[in-house]
Amino acid sequence: MSSSSASNFATEALNPDGFLVLRPQAPDDFLCEYANPAAQALLGDGLEGTAFLATRRTWAGLRSAWGMTLSTGLRSEQWIHGDPGSGMHTLRIRAARAPEGRLYVWLDDSSSQPPVAAPEPLRDTSALFQAVMQGSTDAIYTKNLAGQYTRINAAGARLMGRTMEEVVGHTDAELWPDEARASVAHDREVMAFRRTFTYEEAQSGHPGRVWLSTKGVLLDDQGRVFGLFGISRDITERKRMEEALHHNEARLQQALSAASATLFDLRMPEGLLRWGPGAAALLGQPSLPAEEPLTALLARLHPEDRMTVAARLASPARPAVKLALGLRVVGARGEVRRLTLWGEARAGDGQEARLLGVLVDMTRWSLAPPSEVAA
Repeated sequence: MSSSSASNFATEALNPDGFLVLRPQAPDDFLCEYANPAAQALLGDGLEGTAFLATRRTWAGLRSAWGMTLSTGLRSEQWIHGDPGSGMHTLRIRAARAPEGRLYVWLDDSSSQPPVAAPEPLRDTSALFQAVMQGSTDAIYTKNLAGQYTRINAAGARLMGRTMEEVVGHTDAELWPDEARASVAHDREVMAFRRTFTYEEAQSGHPGRVWLSTKGVLLDDQGRVFGLFGISRDITERKRMEEALHHNEARLQQALSAASATLFDLRMPEGLLRWGPGAAALLGQPSLPAEEPLTALLARLHPEDRMTVAARLASPARPAVKLALGLRVVGARGEVRRLTLWGEARAGDGQEARLLGVLVDMTRWSLAPPSEVAA
């Protein structure tokens, strides 16, 4: 198998299970195109480029099962007990049809006697990779240059509503025909720029899902791109909560507008005042910045009210106090408006003192000097 083709399965080198890529070969045999290190530890070196079943009599019964997998696309699973070349083993052998008529085969050693171990650094790396893959609750996967999944963890397959075998060897277009366009476009962008990007990707259906996907390229030893990796987190519930909060905020703003009211946030030490939507109309101004100094509001007050309001809005002496205050403002056209301010100031525990509350237009009720309002 060429180094270019082998790089498509480079991530399988870290797989502690054996992995083979086989191509049908007449008569009734399979040519091994790729074998990862774990498969070579079980079955011996020199697998690639050889007829696979010709010298394995105990495997002869797999011909019909693998032939059925190739013809129907249904996964197959068999058990074989014997000596595959590294001692007696009981192997679970799973096969799946891959693109271009090939066969992907996974070898899982289920015997009590462990197979011949891979080199220590490789085994440690494989164990760490496998622990991260299978321990994560996010979907972790790799794809080759053709967009086919070459690996996916159990959590990712479960979130997709499929088994790992049903995902590996297939593209997004095959798995999600209606939503694949955006995912494929993101994959191409990652490949083109050779950078890591994060996207939101939606999946319709019942229930629909929203994924936050981080994708980057996989490079071989020569620095050539041979695929991409992805980590996708299901953020469906978070998006639903955001939508609900947005809906509730819209309802709140509608209610405040109907009541001729707005919200405010006064940070006491700095004297900075942040306004909610609708504040400009309430104060008779063509527009207002999102945040302005408290002195700007005081300048708009009726001259008779400024000292009283400034004193009441000073930093409270107590850690927490509720405030209710009537005041008059002069609009940009000289009109006088009567407003009522309700707020609650909090301070202490080393946190900044803030006055949060609501400002309500009471113009239609009266135009009296500022006064304390019963809270």
